[in-house]
Amino acid sequence: MGDERAETYLRLLAETHLRVLLRPPLRPEDIGSSELWEVTRAGRILVAAGLLDDDLVDDLTADIAAALTVRSRALLARQDAALRRLQTWRRAPTWRGSAAGPGGAAGWQRLTPVRQTLRVRSDRAPFDLHLLTLVRARSETAIITAIRMHWPEDGSSADLEVTGAGVQHFPYDEIWATDDRGARYSLEFDGDSGTTTWQGVLRLLPAMPPGTRWLDLIANGTIQLLRLDLAAETREPLESAGATIEESAGLPAAEWLLAAAAESILWETWDRPGLFIQSYLTQITSVLTDAGAIAADSPTPGQLAALCRELGVIRHGITAPPAARLPGPWASIIAQRKARAAGPPPFLVAPGPDVFTPLGTSLPDIDGTRLTLAALSSAGGESFLYVAASGLREPVKRFEPGWRPWLSWWLKDPAGHWHMAIPANYLTRSPDTGVLALRLTPPLTTYPDTIEVVVTGTSARLRAIVPVPGAPGLRPGGRTGQKEGH
Repeated sequence: MGDERAETYLRLLAETHLRVLLRPPLRPEDIGSSELWEVTRAGRILVAAGLLDDDLVDDLTADIAAALTVRSRALLARQDAALRRLQTWRRAPTWRGSAAGPGGAAGWQRLTPVRQTLRVRSDRAPFDLHLLTLVRARSETAIITAIRMHWPEDGSSADLEVTGAGVQHFPYDEIWATDDRGARYSLEFDGDSGTTTWQGVLRLLPAMPPGTRWLDLIANGTIQLLRLDLAAETREPLESAGATIEESAGLPAAEWLLAAAAESILWETWDRPGLFIQSYLTQITSVLTDAGAIAADSPTPGQLAALCRELGVIRHGITAPPAARLPGPWASIIAQRKARAAGPPPFLVAPGPDVFTPLGTSLPDIDGTRLTLAALSSAGGESFLYVAASGLREPVKRFEPGWRPWLSWWLKDPAGHWHMAIPANYLTRSPDTGVLALRLTPPLTTYPDTIEVVVTGTSARLRAIVPVPGAPGLRPGGRTGQKEGH
């Protein structure tokens, strides 16, 4: 892989930068990695855009180091000493596990819609524990879970509210699970907490074996809290109950990189008024433009310029004139942002209805990843879409080695409002197969009967119309299977 124009651009950038740095009074030995960061960052942008590979950028970095070394006696002396040390050092063998693709063994998983609610009642910290979807992989079993606190309005629980929602409010000394075969599992809650809600997973240790028919949650040794029926476990691939899925071409890698930058700006400015300086957008757009990665007739730079103008983003470095119109999802977020700013303060706005429901829609493979829409939750002004995924990569910070933006996620509600779905938390420990919580910005304000989910990568664009269990206006937990805790 490699784009000749992009490679030429990067080599000329490195040469130009070196010439400037090597002017007196600077000496080669005075130049460190921080001084060469502009070249390294440009290389990583071009790698993320699919124009160069990591090896070429690494080789160019080595060339720069060699060029500095031959110009400096001090660096040559250091290199000689390092080589002498290497003669007595034996490199340990390195093992690299294979990254299992969507069809690999590590990517195997099954989902079971659970949708049960345990109501835990107490005078000071009553809450509902919503168990939504059980996700079982070869090495791990977890239940997508949410806690919804119902704090007393008289303020008697103010000291407890400081600690936020969470399992610390369980009125039990211990809690575990048993199955139909008599096996016992310890339970581990893992997630994020706010004042009103806790979102995350309930992990079963050890992993649950295939064929388990039911699971009991037991407290204090004798109290059966509830039973989860697992007989409806879906087969692989998961059936997409009533969903409509369309697949089309993805974005060119450079365009996709600019779109990812736009989504970051929309998310970062959602609740931030006034002008906003966005330096990394300047770096990305200038590198892609100078390297010839953006087609001359591409509408994306103009759309980004218009977006920055609407949001008050300055120093964006985009030279294209602003476009007359924005893409529909971007325009929807801006309209909702303006309505939010013109309305009452957020803390005076009543949150939307509670939504706690499993989903059951598997998507075609995209960019080497298999995805399943597993659950949806919304309460207390926060909304999450949960995704079970195979073929995951570890998240990498912007411009770090291996950095590449993940898939673009958007959700549209029945009212026509778009919501960004931004990864908020990796809820399972396996880097290859696991569950992700995607935070919806802005949060849902109604209980949708259907949602439209659009996922975009470089290989494809997926559009899914997904039914949401639970009729509008009714509590999603309002079915048999609810049980009162003690």
